[in-house]
Parts: sequence; structure tokens; C-alpha cells
Amino acid sequence: MADPTTSPPLIPSSIRSAHAKIKPYIHRTPLITSTSLNRIASSPDPSVYVSDNPPPFPASSALPGIPQFRIWMKCENQQKIGAFKARGAFHAVSRLIEELGLEEVRRRGVVTHSSGE
Repeated sequence: MADPTTSPPLIPSSIRSAHAKIKPYIHRTPLITSTSLNRIASSPDPSVYVSDNPPPFPASSALPGIPQFRIWMKCENQQKIGAFKARGAFHAVSRLIEELGLEEVRRRGVVTHSSGE
């Protein structure tokens, strides 16, 4: 495991750097949104939609003064391996190689675990 004390800070430049490292190995996945989730999130009382018989969604314009939210989801399950783990795994291994060198990482090995499919 990489030493957390040497982890880059969570700032735009470190995110761009991580993206550049993993880009050649990662399948680009879409951002999607859901009209239903957006309306529930924008509702003054979202709990009314958690029932067996929810009310119809009001038109966006019918809610003056209420913030309108758009929720975006990154579909990492659409990676070619079918899981979100690829981004983090590629980034972690590339950082280990930078810190220790390829031969040392090969000598030590890398162990992973997943409790999902």
C-alpha cells in the first residue's frame, strides 16, 4: 500500500495528474443524469416520492424559488472489467512504481481484494 503521508493533496492539479497517469489504461465512461432523481432532489419534500403511490412530478417551472438540482453519475460499472476499481488500482500501482521502481514492485507483488463482482 502506498504511504498515505506521501499521497497527493485533493486539489485540481493532483486530480489532473492522476487522470493523466491512468488515461491510457482506462475506458472512458459516460456521465448520465436522471430526470426522476433530479426532480426528487429538487422537491421541497423528497420523502413523498418514497412510497408505493408517489405523486406525479411537477413541472420544473411550477416550483418558483426552489433550487433545481441536476445529479450526475459516472458509470464506472461500464469499465471493460465491469467495475469501478480500475481507476484506483491503476493509479495506486503507478504511484507505487514511481515511489519504489518497477523491479521492487514486481519483487514485492501487489495484492488486491474485492467483495463484489
